[in-house]
Amino acid sequence: LTSLSLSSNNLSGRLPSSYGKMTDLQYLFLFSNQLTGSLPVEWGEMTTLRGLDLFDNNLNGRLPSSYGKMADLKIISLFSNQL
Repeated sequence: LTSLSLSSNNLSGRLPSSYGKMTDLQYLFLFSNQLTGSLPVEWGEMTTLRGLDLFDNNLNGRLPSSYGKMADLKIISLFSNQL
């Protein structure tokens, strides 16, 4: 799996830390849902990720330092959250 798009699906709850095990994932789109909680530290293991769209949710906290390992990340959208 290289791309996962679950945007605008009325998803709720916390972001699954297990997504960090998808080490071949390049694009993750979860925008316009009702997701809550903080960004999982484990997601820093997705080192091939190029695009991460999480805007328009109810996320809070800070960007984990582990995200610094995402050397291929070109686009990250986090607006309309409480980060």
